[in-house]
Amino acid sequence: MSTEPKPTTDLSLADSSGRELLQSTLTEYVNFLRRQPAVCGTAEQQETLVKHVAQGHELIKLVAAERLKITRQLDKQKHDWMELEKEMTAPILTAMQPLKDAVEHYNRELLRVREHQQADVAQQASLAPSGDINWLTPQVSLVALPKGVQLKWTFEIIDRNQIPNGYWAIDEGAIKTAIASGVRDIPGIRIYEEAITTYRK
Repeated sequence: MSTEPKPTTDLSLADSSGRELLQSTLTEYVNFLRRQPAVCGTAEQQETLVKHVAQGHELIKLVAAERLKITRQLDKQKHDWMELEKEMTAPILTAMQPLKDAVEHYNRELLRVREHQQADVAQQASLAPSGDINWLTPQVSLVALPKGVQLKWTFEIIDRNQIPNGYWAIDEGAIKTAIASGVRDIPGIRIYEEAITTYRK
């Protein structure tokens, strides 16, 4: 195997020379890795490959650290601008709220009336299932939806005991906590040891 290249201390994203050196170092290491045979049949080979991968992770961390030197300041500026935006728009939101509340109240009342009308239509249909109606049959028409209102299907839980099993979510967090505390047998779940390789130099 060829010699593993070592990163220098002048790598940086902040200036062009440091960035070029960083890119050159990364390219050199990528080429080095591509020259390594992806063969792991002995403990020595395993140790060597782990070291190569660990060095790659170190370079990735180095790039991330250099990026943070730049983006932390940008993040602070972004936060400051967002705070200014909130400060400027808060009075508008406050002034609009009573109007929105009035609209929502009107919409709820209209939808309540519409719901009663739908119940009347359903009852009328049940009384005349064949569609036979005459001049004595009351005509029920639904009020139009308020402007800007759309209907979408949603739900609320009214009795958890009646919900079919297929609609219950598995609490993976609770399972992991139980396993971490020593539980090794949960009905319907296979608990096993998974090999995880830690790459360190």
